[in-house]
Parts: sequence; C-alpha cells; structure tokens
Amino acid sequence: MAIWKFPPGLTADMTALFGLFGLASNVNNYAEATTAVTTAGTSTTLTAAQVLAGMTILNSGASGAFTINLPSTASMIAALGTIPLDGTYSEPIHFLNNSVGQTGTITAGDSGTTLTGTMTCATATTRKLLLNVTSPTTITIQNCGSWGL
Repeated sequence: MAIWKFPPGLTADMTALFGLFGLASNVNNYAEATTAVTTAGTSTTLTAAQVLAGMTILNSGASGAFTINLPSTASMIAALGTIPLDGTYSEPIHFLNNSVGQTGTITAGDSGTTLTGTMTCATATTRKLLLNVTSPTTITIQNCGSWGL
C-alpha cells in the first residue's frame, strides 16, 4: 500500500534519496494495511499484494502444519513500485497465524529470495519480518521476532 505513488517511469537514484523520493519511499514504508487469507490443506501460496499489505492474517483452514509460499522475487519487487534497488530500501511485513493448532512455515518463492532467521509462525503468533531489496533481482527477508495475540 502506498500513500504517494511515484509517477510511472521514474527511477530514484542515490541523490534522489535525500529529497522528495526519499521522503515518499520512507512515508510509503509505513503505510500498512491488513489482508486475510484462508489457509488450505498443507500449503498456502500468497500473492505479492498479500505479502506487502503489511499484515497478512492467516485464517483457519489448514489441515495440519502448513507451508506459507511466498510469490516470486520479481513479482514482489514489481509490486513495490519505484524504489531504490541497491540495498537501501526495506519494508516491514507481518504474518499473523490464526490457524487454530497449526504452525506455518514461510518459504521462498524462488532462488532470488533469501530467508534468514526463524521462519515458523505458531498458532496465535505474529511473526515480524524485514524485506530488504538487495538488487534489481534479489531480496532478503530477515526475521525480526514474534509476539502472541
């Protein structure tokens, strides 16, 4: 979700990060919404919009421990819009597991996404992650901790 969308075709460079584009990137970073996803079976695949909403709520439906499959790296980078692609842009994302009695494990959508730290999300727990765009084709998602409801 963006508070102010960059006009199409603009690419922010390092000097722009200290002006209007830097302000817009930072303001947009804090614009969070929620999206609800009903888990199913043992595997749930998310869209880039669901991951980047800010808070993805995983509701009951899983039949056991389940996998939370992230979308492709390219789709997540594209969904972020015009951002710096040199490792200076990060965005917080959260997963709230409402699947009663089931633990979810977050997995990368492809080899362009690197996951670091704990990637499990127990029932009634929110997992906070930091998504960092490290290049035009790669991202790193770092665990920042969790808390209960």
